[in-house]
Formats: sequence, C-alpha cells, structure tokens
Amino acid sequence: MNVRNDGCNALEIGDELRVIDYFERKIRLKDFEVWKVRIGEYAYVLAIIDEYESNLVDDEDDFRENTVSCSYFSEQEVRDEYREPLGQFARQLTDHLALAHCQVNIEFFTTSPDQAITERMQKMYGYLESDIPLEKLWHFNQD
Repeated sequence: MNVRNDGCNALEIGDELRVIDYFERKIRLKDFEVWKVRIGEYAYVLAIIDEYESNLVDDEDDFRENTVSCSYFSEQEVRDEYREPLGQFARQLTDHLALAHCQVNIEFFTTSPDQAITERMQKMYGYLESDIPLEKLWHFNQD
C-alpha cells in the first residue's frame, strides 16, 4: 500500500486521496468544544475538553501545566487510514495549547456521539446542548 501524508488533513492510500471534506463547530464553550467532522461517508464527532489537570509526561522533566483531551466519537470503529488525518485535524485545533505547556491527548471511541456529548455536557455544566441559555449564544464564546 502506498501511503503519502501531505500534512494538510489529506492521506493518499494507493490511488485514493482521503481528506476531511467537511467540518463544523457545533458547540464552543470556555472549556468544551464539539466539532462534526466527515471523511467521505464516515461521520465523526470531536469533543475537545479542558481537563484542568496537570500532567507529568513520560519523564520527570516534562511537566505539563494542564491536560486537554480530544475525543472522537463514532457509531462505527474509526478506519485505520482515517486516524492520522483526524489526529492532524485535532492537533491543528489545539497546537496553541501544546505550545502553552498543555498535554493534548487524542482518543477514538466507538459509541453514540450524541449520547457521549450529552453525558459530558450534563457532567460539566448540568444542562444539555438544547438547554444552553439564550444569553450564552449572543457572543463569540458561548460562556
């Protein structure tokens, strides 16, 4: 298999080029973002969550002030050839955090995206996406 990664969320596999051909931010709160991402016919939901936890990375000299998790949710298992472009997309959205001494973790989960987002919003904020107070939607950031 010929694999070429061009660094622009594109992955060439043989004669096929796999790119993220659609993405849209659905929720933007101070410490929680949700993105819908699509590669061809496959849909994924990316949740970026500020964990507010420090982290010691691999060795004692690499202390990170904070941890941010990037979690992809999908009804079907993420295809192996899509993991790299999806990971690149998450890294592009969080590059500034890595520079600010944050540990960024990227994970993939096979579960209902709607249920996963609902559970996280309920746990973090005590309300659902449909219950975000209207006054939080009047500004650039929904907080």
